Amino acid sequence: MNKIKFWRGWDTSIKYPYLFLLLLGALALLLGVYHYFTGDNLAFGWDKITDLQVVPVPVHEVTRLLEPFTLTADGYLIFEQYDVALPTVNTAAASLLLGILAICLAFYTAAISTMRQLPYFGGVLLLMLFLATFNFDLLGGFGSGSSQTLLLVIIALLAISSYAFQAFWPQVVFSLRLLVMLVVVMVSGMLIYSSAEFPATLVTLHLVNYSSIGALVATVLFMLWVAYENVNALLWVNTQAKAPERRFSMWQFILISVLYLLNLLLLYLRHIGYLQLDLFYVNAYFILLLSAVTGFWGMRQREAYYKKLFLFRPAGAVLYLVFATIAFLSIGYAFATANDPLTVFYHDMIVYTHLAFGTGFFLYIMINFGRLIDQRLPVYKVVYEPKRLSLFSFALMSLIVCAILVMRTQYRSYFDMQAGYYNYLGDLYTASGNNILAERFYEESDLYDANNVKANYSLAAQYRQEQQRNNEILRLKDALQKRPNPKLYVRLANLYDEKQYFFEKLYVLQEGAEKFPESGELYNNLALLYAQTSVQDSTEYYFDLAQQHNDDEDFVRSNRLAFYTRQAMLEPAKAVLKESRNGGSKALRSNMATLRQLLGMDPQHEENFMPDSLQEVEDFTLFYNEALSKLNLGDTTRLEKINSYLASPANQLFYADLLFLKGLVHHYNGLPKEARRVVENLALQSDRNNGYYYNALGQWMLEEENYRAAAAYFGQAKDLGYNQAYLSHGYALALAHQPQEAVQALEEVGYTENEAAIAVAQDLAEVLQQDVKTITTEVPDKEKVQYLLAHLPRLSEAEVDALVQSVTEKDLKRRALVARVDYLVGRRRWNAALEAIKQAAPQLQPEGELRSALNLLQLKVWLNAQKYDVLLNRMEKLYLTDRDKRQALYFKACVAEARGRKEEAAARYEQALKMLLYDEEAVLAAANFFDSYQPEGERAYNILLSGITYNPYAAELQKAYAMESLEQGLFSYAEQAQENLRDLLPPAEYSTFIRKLDQKRQEIATRADDWQL
Repeated sequence: MNKIKFWRGWDTSIKYPYLFLLLLGALALLLGVYHYFTGDNLAFGWDKITDLQVVPVPVHEVTRLLEPFTLTADGYLIFEQYDVALPTVNTAAASLLLGILAICLAFYTAAISTMRQLPYFGGVLLLMLFLATFNFDLLGGFGSGSSQTLLLVIIALLAISSYAFQAFWPQVVFSLRLLVMLVVVMVSGMLIYSSAEFPATLVTLHLVNYSSIGALVATVLFMLWVAYENVNALLWVNTQAKAPERRFSMWQFILISVLYLLNLLLLYLRHIGYLQLDLFYVNAYFILLLSAVTGFWGMRQREAYYKKLFLFRPAGAVLYLVFATIAFLSIGYAFATANDPLTVFYHDMIVYTHLAFGTGFFLYIMINFGRLIDQRLPVYKVVYEPKRLSLFSFALMSLIVCAILVMRTQYRSYFDMQAGYYNYLGDLYTASGNNILAERFYEESDLYDANNVKANYSLAAQYRQEQQRNNEILRLKDALQKRPNPKLYVRLANLYDEKQYFFEKLYVLQEGAEKFPESGELYNNLALLYAQTSVQDSTEYYFDLAQQHNDDEDFVRSNRLAFYTRQAMLEPAKAVLKESRNGGSKALRSNMATLRQLLGMDPQHEENFMPDSLQEVEDFTLFYNEALSKLNLGDTTRLEKINSYLASPANQLFYADLLFLKGLVHHYNGLPKEARRVVENLALQSDRNNGYYYNALGQWMLEEENYRAAAAYFGQAKDLGYNQAYLSHGYALALAHQPQEAVQALEEVGYTENEAAIAVAQDLAEVLQQDVKTITTEVPDKEKVQYLLAHLPRLSEAEVDALVQSVTEKDLKRRALVARVDYLVGRRRWNAALEAIKQAAPQLQPEGELRSALNLLQLKVWLNAQKYDVLLNRMEKLYLTDRDKRQALYFKACVAEARGRKEEAAARYEQALKMLLYDEEAVLAAANFFDSYQPEGERAYNILLSGITYNPYAAELQKAYAMESLEQGLFSYAEQAQENLRDLLPPAEYSTFIRKLDQKRQEIATRADDWQL
């Protein structure tokens, strides 16, 4: 342990700076390791292409005339395929490198100031050469053009400061020297950044990328420095034991050394193309790491040979760490920028240097100390005391062999180095926005290292931004020739995105999958490509492979779920849904919400996704799909977010969907007036989906039993070519008790060419045209109930009873019994209605829409029979659907009015109007109350105006509005209401009302004459 922690005995002025530098070197190493694994993703990482596909999802279903009518909305499925992002310039890595490099310069200048004169000047010369690589003159500031003033100033500051310690103050402790040099480096940095004509980020990139040549030379020197240390370490392992019998023999040393050198030889042979075997190789960078670690010990061990120039403490120890740190930084930065020519260069240089020097050092040991090793002596202690082959001879011989290895590859390392350097300059000018120069440097890089990925992908990215598709394809194909990777295949395949290029895209992806059989990204895109065809087996196969080889399982599951949902493959979809219940990705959760809505499953209540903004498509779809799934839960918390999204210009793409969603939330949470206004405005603004929006309004009117309004909206949707509205229009007219018009509308369903809809329409039209006797005796129960509901107000009580008695099927019988109660309530025959309720109640299920409808009629009977206590006591106990529960506000208002609690009644009516504006009876009652409660005000008039605005086909509201308009002196509005009533009332009833209206006009005229008198 003491040999490892050899700095324990040092004085604090050297020990603590050295430990700090050691930590800095460890940090540089960790950064290098991190970028080794992540640099490719940082430089040009995975991206995704999002494809939204619409699938109709049910929002609400209502049954009218025994036919279900479903309101659907556009649900969204997200398909995500992998793409590759544009290359990014890693300014963070550059900043870290420059900061650590600046500290290393301070340590370097402080260390050389402790040397003797000759090595000191050699150290200063290296420093000057290194500083010259920064090209300070291109930053501007000092002088003009190619002035080297700034370079000379910085050299002078560093050289004079270090020379002062070396020549005049040699007694100054190392820590103080370091502190001064740190200040000098800091002043130099401030001088550079303050005088430069560019932003700080560009200055940093300039300094790092231009100085990469100097850092590269320092890295190669370090590799030469430690190239034989692993063999030296093997010698130590074999001969370090205290007892001779525990030391290994010569043959064991030879075996392990040969294995190590054989690995290097195999790496070299594979590099030059002589060997293509897929064997296990020790990573070259790991070999360098081992050499760097063992080099600490070797540097101290060799002090006897360089102590005439400088001492290990502090110069040798510090210089070793400085060069090691720069090497780690330089290699790490090459990986951080995905500069593949330089990563290949460093890899090759590690192999060349370690193979040449390792072999040379092995021969040096065997020639000088082979017999001693055979005698199991501690040779590691005397390894630098040769008797036959000198260290100089070993170094010279190894250097020559290393040069031969480089030449044997036609100086490929030199060309890789140049290519990597030009890539750095291309990055610099890309960051500065000078694409012309950047393109030139990338092309220069491609000349030195043909088809290198960094240059060609960067050029392809420029062509992508300029929308030069063919040029981008050519560059990507060039990059694939030399160093293919899955990203290049994915990006190239995505350029064949049109249908006519299906097979080209398939070929590229399959070739990539063949070369990279563990790429989940390629398999995912293959699965999505096959998903466009009818070959489901291949889609499943590639989805399985994608999920097997992809770290992001949510990504693949989301696509699978979308695919199964789109193909209506319910069982596989349910299986994936179950597997994904804990999924976290927004795309997956969005697809899950859509599927749950389609399957009629309850939403996941713990989910309440409401982002601050809709920055990504997934944010919108997840919010939207979740909101659809929770429409009937009384949740209005999303309205505030919807309004904020609508106010943002960035969300124009989703504007129509958000506005319709706002209408849906209003409607299904008790604000029908606001909902209708929003969707009507949307229908007027829309050029493409206005028929759909009018159909939705018609569906809402069906739900509210405002059948004339429903027919009008369905008619508008039908006129705009919305096919689904044809059948709905006929049914709405039938429900509005207009059988002749309904038959005509049902005949028009044939224009849709929808055979199922045509068959339903023909059946209903035939029923509507029959007489009561035929219906009662000759048709099935379903048609009897349909006829009963469509003709209910026109039938006599005997005919209603006959039809009800003729129905035998249990469920249809229940519907007929409720219809009879409704008929009697409409005729205001309260006692008969109570008897009918008693007869119907035992036959109905305890819960359900029919039970709720019957209970609501029961409450109306009690209200009109003035059984207020029974009404209030039983109201909370009777089963009512969520929509029917809103009627409680109306009943409580009526009871409060009847008992003289005017203020309570006013508050109750105000609450009821917000939720029951579609209810003709509630609106009339509220208007009548305020007409007596506030006779001098306009509240009654405003209530009636809102009522006819929302439901212009409510005849009783139009009558009341005409009367109130006269009362308010608004004669033209009364005349307009009179015209509206002409189409809403039978001629006899219309004539009767006109007489009442004229009588009202005369009364008002008489009052006016009396007031004038």
